[in-house]
Amino acid sequence: MKIGLAIADNNPIRRDGIRAILQQDSFDVLFTQSCSEKLKERIMDDINVLIWGADESALVGQHLFKQLRANAPHVKIVVLDNDNGIQPAIKAINAGADGYITQSVQKEELLFAIKYILQGKKYIDPSLTMRLFNKLSDFEDHLSTLNTNLELSKKENEVLDLMVCGYANKDIAYRLFTTKRNIENMRQDLINKTGAKDNLSLILYRLHKEFIQN
Repeated sequence: MKIGLAIADNNPIRRDGIRAILQQDSFDVLFTQSCSEKLKERIMDDINVLIWGADESALVGQHLFKQLRANAPHVKIVVLDNDNGIQPAIKAINAGADGYITQSVQKEELLFAIKYILQGKKYIDPSLTMRLFNKLSDFEDHLSTLNTNLELSKKENEVLDLMVCGYANKDIAYRLFTTKRNIENMRQDLINKTGAKDNLSLILYRLHKEFIQN
């Protein structure tokens, strides 16, 4: 059984190139279009995956994905973007995307990414995750001064995860149904407990615990 796909990309060359690659495998590209067209009217029941080509005129955001989910909750969304680092990838996943790949992705990696997210998993271009790993490795000397053997509470880990995603104290408080003052106090308490010097050190601490130590 073929997997049904749709491609929305403002770049017709990239759009047609992706279509040609996918049609060589077990995929059925049902339609392609620019991002400016009304996509929600064309999402059909037999589409499993939407590839969304992000650019300056087709920004990725929660509003976009909420619209798509409202009309086609079963469709998996893969964002294809320029290589702008790990932060846009994290924002895309947080906004509701199922996968994030860069335009330099190789054919085999693109095919793998689509099949991977169809299993209900999240996918980020490995070139970005490797870059993050390398950056964390650069901070190993600093991390060695921190107390990385702490057992943190669920709420403390939630605060750190939101910090990693770039949320300010006010936004963290809103998401965790508490006050800004409570978040500020919790951050200071985490700095004292871990031996971190500042908020950046806390973020590195969380990434180390999540991706390296574990």
